[in-house]
Amino acid sequence: MVNYKDIELALVEIIKVAYSQGTKKYDKMGLSYVGYLKIMQRKKDPDDHCKYVAKQRAPNEEVYNKRMADFKDWYNEEVYQSLEKLYKLYLLLANQEEVVQKRSIEEVNEMLKLHDLEI
Repeated sequence: MVNYKDIELALVEIIKVAYSQGTKKYDKMGLSYVGYLKIMQRKKDPDDHCKYVAKQRAPNEEVYNKRMADFKDWYNEEVYQSLEKLYKLYLLLANQEEVVQKRSIEEVNEMLKLHDLEI
């Protein structure tokens, strides 16, 4: 399962690769991804935030393929490969099934007691 740590590592890789290119175009790109990383790290629930971002950036194969085609035209091969890793993770995360764990009646009753409710 993909989680925010995987996304964090991919963002760090993009930042390093972008800054290593030595041009203003890539410096600006690196700065953008630094901003994305900082936002993610400040969130109370970074996994939830990453899931939201993933659904925005790569909700399905069609959007992913279009974005990758655009990136191929815009960036050199090294930067493209780092972006591709991130967006593959986004695609996997966006399509990952949420695991919902149901509670037993006893657990629910205990939760209600904590709120001074007995139903």
